Amino acid sequence: MWGSWEKDAWLLDVDAKRFADMDKIQPVNLQGKHAASRGPLPIPPSEQGQPVIFQAGGGSYGLELAGRYASGVYANPYTIEDARAQRQALRDAATRAGRDPDEVRMLAGFMPTIAPSRQAALQRRRFLDEVVDLHQRVRYLGAMIGLPLGPDQLDEPLTADQLADAQPSPHDPRSARALEVAREGWTLRDVLAHGVIDYHPVVAGTATDVADHMQQWFEAGACDGFSIAVDSYHDGFDAFVDQVVPILQQRGLFHDDYEGPTLRENLAAHEQYGLDPRLTKPARP
Repeated sequence: MWGSWEKDAWLLDVDAKRFADMDKIQPVNLQGKHAASRGPLPIPPSEQGQPVIFQAGGGSYGLELAGRYASGVYANPYTIEDARAQRQALRDAATRAGRDPDEVRMLAGFMPTIAPSRQAALQRRRFLDEVVDLHQRVRYLGAMIGLPLGPDQLDEPLTADQLADAQPSPHDPRSARALEVAREGWTLRDVLAHGVIDYHPVVAGTATDVADHMQQWFEAGACDGFSIAVDSYHDGFDAFVDQVVPILQQRGLFHDDYEGPTLRENLAAHEQYGLDPRLTKPARP
């Protein structure tokens, strides 16, 4: 239905009293197994034509869906190696669908906590952790490293015997990092403050630390961009924009201005009204 309006159907000619060229607005006559619509869409498209489609979610079906239709994909890789593999799988799915793989941008999630020093950043995370159930989180940490942990040990580090028995879970890519931090001698409260059980990599430190993380991942081919989950909406975005973005600009990694007026242009996404005609072709072997 997004393609029921041709590109130049919207006239907005006030003097001639013509809102649109009705010859360029056509029904779609969709008839599927579960849905049907004659169309056309009762509203015109935006300046960028079809809305930009973003996809989130894993699995083989999600991958093929993203490869066929998405311009942006929210991903949850925890390491550069995992991110590279996910990005390549996404690009391969786009190629199978008959698309240019460069048209699909993978955005890796990460969670920055920005402060004047790394110690201050950890203190900020400890403060924010006071509103979550640390008892449940410390038990989850124990499951990740193969130890029975309880809230009574929150403010203590792992003992020598515990460290000897600990093993990272092969089913959780975060586990190795969790055990690495625990072996540095931090209390369990501080281990959790490092973000070792969060669903994205956590960067707790200065604005330079955050910029370094982004540069490392981007230049390693681990992602095309980032999905930023700030630690607090109260001031987290301001800190990122005011402190991290200027560093990225100085390093030539972030633009000084936008290339165009629409999201589609700034993503360099394929111009599109309705279905992509390339997707009607058989999938490549």
